[in-house]
Amino acid sequence: MVRFFRWRSKDQKKKAKHLQKRLENFQSSQENNVSTWGSSIRQIKDEVNKELTAFQSHIEDIKDSALSLEELTKMLKSGEISEYVYNLILDELSNHLSSSIEEIFRIRENLELLRARAKIEWVKEKIGIEKLEESYSSSEKSLIREVYSPLYRWQEIVNKIDKVLSSLTLEEELSIIEHYLLIIRERTSRVKSKEMEEAIRICKRRLDVLSEKWSSIRRNNIEKIMDLESKASQLKDEIEEVEVRFAVGEFGRSIYESRVSALQGSLRRIEKKLSEIRNYIDEIDLKIFKISELLKEGDTEYEKQ
Repeated sequence: MVRFFRWRSKDQKKKAKHLQKRLENFQSSQENNVSTWGSSIRQIKDEVNKELTAFQSHIEDIKDSALSLEELTKMLKSGEISEYVYNLILDELSNHLSSSIEEIFRIRENLELLRARAKIEWVKEKIGIEKLEESYSSSEKSLIREVYSPLYRWQEIVNKIDKVLSSLTLEEELSIIEHYLLIIRERTSRVKSKEMEEAIRICKRRLDVLSEKWSSIRRNNIEKIMDLESKASQLKDEIEEVEVRFAVGEFGRSIYESRVSALQGSLRRIEKKLSEIRNYIDEIDLKIFKISELLKEGDTEYEKQ
């Protein structure tokens, strides 16, 4: 290990060697004390990198397949292809899309497990560092934290997983689940009961997580609507006030038109924002409702098999 502590006096050198030795012993004990998960930083990091690459690749596949399905539908409607050709290509695209979505679900679960493992190791080593620091001065503590890199590597792994998992927006993930359930519904007769049960279980679990996340986002958007409605009401009152003051001759037409134009412009911007937020809430609510209905249908079909 590189020696990071250098002092000029003999006492300082002696102290540095002692501190260095303690840190090396701690690192050695941490490395030897393999957790029950049976994994090292390198092993987890390699597995995380592999899964993250696969996750991003499947996301791109899903987006490409979704665009291809849209284009295929347009070609059918325009009469460019027959219904027979449409069904053949649709089946092929659906199989590919279904496979990618299933992989996304599998990888997400594995990444969440790896994140938990990395977080546990991170906390364990943080506690170990704190215990090691108890017998040293403030300057020595800062040096220990500076040179003990495994602690930061665990944090890096956790942050990396969080960044990739959050790369899918709420709308995108809901759309993926909806697409998948629609494909499952179309292929009910060809899907084994165990496969259907597992698919429904995964989708339900993801929907529960996303619904909880949406509840918080929805609440914040409702608060934004209330705030914007209050501002819109205030602007309307100000417009009425300007109209009254103009009517009684308090100021001329040019001032009136300038003030009313500015106020109406602000009001239009607020009303546009209100419309966007309301439409967004309605869109997500509808997606969640549709998925819930598809899951109910799936449960019914599974019970019949």
